Amino acid sequence: MSIAVFFIGRKRPGFDPDWGAFLEREIRLQLQQSPFEPLFFGPIADETVLKKSIAAAQQSCAEAIIVTQPTMGDGNLFPVLLSEWDSPVIIWATPENPDNPKVSACGLVGAHNWASGMSQAGSPPLLAIGLPNNPKTVAILNETVCIAVTSKRLRHARIGLIGDHAPGFLNMSVDAAAQQQFLGSRLKRIGLHEFCTIVRSFSESEVAEDRKKTESLALPIRSGVTFNDDVWDISSRYYLAVKQLVEEESLDAVALRCWPELPNEFGVWSYLSVARLASDGINICEEGDVDGAIGCLIARSLGSEFAAFNSDWLEHDDESITLWHAGATPFEICEPAGSPHAPTLSVHFNSDKPVVVESHLQYNIPVTLFRLWRFRNEYYLAVCEGWTDVPTRTIAGCSGRVLVSGGGVEQFFLDACYAGMPHHVTVLKGHFASKLKRLANHHQPKPIRVVLQIGREEQK
Repeated sequence: MSIAVFFIGRKRPGFDPDWGAFLEREIRLQLQQSPFEPLFFGPIADETVLKKSIAAAQQSCAEAIIVTQPTMGDGNLFPVLLSEWDSPVIIWATPENPDNPKVSACGLVGAHNWASGMSQAGSPPLLAIGLPNNPKTVAILNETVCIAVTSKRLRHARIGLIGDHAPGFLNMSVDAAAQQQFLGSRLKRIGLHEFCTIVRSFSESEVAEDRKKTESLALPIRSGVTFNDDVWDISSRYYLAVKQLVEEESLDAVALRCWPELPNEFGVWSYLSVARLASDGINICEEGDVDGAIGCLIARSLGSEFAAFNSDWLEHDDESITLWHAGATPFEICEPAGSPHAPTLSVHFNSDKPVVVESHLQYNIPVTLFRLWRFRNEYYLAVCEGWTDVPTRTIAGCSGRVLVSGGGVEQFFLDACYAGMPHHVTVLKGHFASKLKRLANHHQPKPIRVVLQIGREEQK
């Protein structure tokens, strides 16, 4: 990802120019060694240069701007930035020279001036504070860039809804206008009849080619279960249809109404296809859960190395949560091949129709469960961190047990219900509570309200 770096300069002398030059060199060095593609601009000391720099950043498709003042610059420039740039801004505050008995930079003062002024104007920036190339500063800045870029991607995302939410789950209904107003994301509705037409549209050769890809996964089939050619072919057709829609409609995430129509119409569930799509990098949620699909988009953009997915909160005690779904979990977060509960193809627990992925979540890994949803004219976020453990029992489908350090699960669940949290939670490998909370607090056009959090990062 490309990021623009604006060095705010000075028109009149002052402070310690050698210290300012040292900081600029170190900033350039840190960012050149970062996972991002930095575009450097500066010194920027007046409105004309700032506007030209913003235009160049936009033309280069920069996803965020880092503003830094190695020695304090002009506070009159931040309103120009706000009027010309509609994406996230990061203010990087650098320190004083500890060996200079005089004030050497006022970098933090300048950053404070810009940050508070931008907040008063209704566009608070993200803040990073620290000496360049210090390991703590590197970690903070990298996290801050990920959050800023995620906010931009969420703000400009295009979300596809195929059909509607699953029957009876009114708590997952979506309001397209509210979604765009609060998150910035745009909704594209696609009728189930349109989707079914696309499912049927692929040639036999296209289906056969994709079927080979499915078979190359070498997923075992549960003992006593057999699949005929139609099962494999229809599963491939689901996969190809979603992929075509994602590409043609430029979708950043997609929610699919997976029942009851699809298995009734075609005799095959879509869950193997959904698992494949998620493993291939497509942000997808079953049951027409749009906010769940957005959760997958957020997880991937924040730096999750593995696909996120959505699961039912099936049961709990005060220190653990049992997750379960009918079988669409991405393969890479399941128990590895060769283990007793590695991904296995089977039939749906309730209808005996094919084809689902049965598995356990990988054991003894850090996980984050979170949920984004709309309630009382704003968006809410709930977050739980924990570690997976061996489930106390095996349930048909995909299940996992999450231990929550510090407990408090029972009260969390009650509070979640009263706050209107839907039954799906987005599951991703790793601990992301800090990033999620910072994203929520700084997202534009409207901040997201963090209403619930439990769990600590230490292992059980």
